[in-house]
Amino acid sequence: MNLHESSRRLGSLRAVELACFRNLGGRAPSLKPPSCARWAASASRAHAWRASILEELLPVSAGLPGLDELTVLPGGVLGEELARCLPDSDETGAGPAPGAGLLDGPPDNGPRLLEDLCGGLYPQLIGEYVRHLEKCTRAADGAVVRTIGRVVADLETIRSEGAALCASLTTVAMPGQGSCTGKLDSTVTLTFE
Repeated sequence: MNLHESSRRLGSLRAVELACFRNLGGRAPSLKPPSCARWAASASRAHAWRASILEELLPVSAGLPGLDELTVLPGGVLGEELARCLPDSDETGAGPAPGAGLLDGPPDNGPRLLEDLCGGLYPQLIGEYVRHLEKCTRAADGAVVRTIGRVVADLETIRSEGAALCASLTTVAMPGQGSCTGKLDSTVTLTFE
């Protein structure tokens, strides 16, 4: 993989992280139950951290695409999954428009969001990072390999924490809020009262 291909892929992954940071952080205060709101706020901050370290990998030089040109949301399966899980993301990864009213409606269903992210988007995102690693040359791309390793470990930790929270919600009755059932590592089914 050449420098341009690597930069575009990393910029695309950075765009996903930024979209998740903005959108998940915006939704966190309205999530029910409160445990889901706390998890979402923490996950949002983790997305911001991962976006910042990915930015450090992007080349800055005359004649190369700039940060804005590289930070573009991907299409394909990952882009579709992002739009499904966090539908307020716009095409630039900037998240919802100011005044979009995320907090104006009824509380968000935290367990459903956990299922969507931990059972859908996050495994897709981890897969994209792993595919990027497979195309890297360890000798030439050492910094990229180490950084993506850290990113994947962090994302997997957030996913595992969300899956554990979702599993703990199976024993809690939450009228109107639903609950996670099953294993998040495979398929999760939501039930609503």
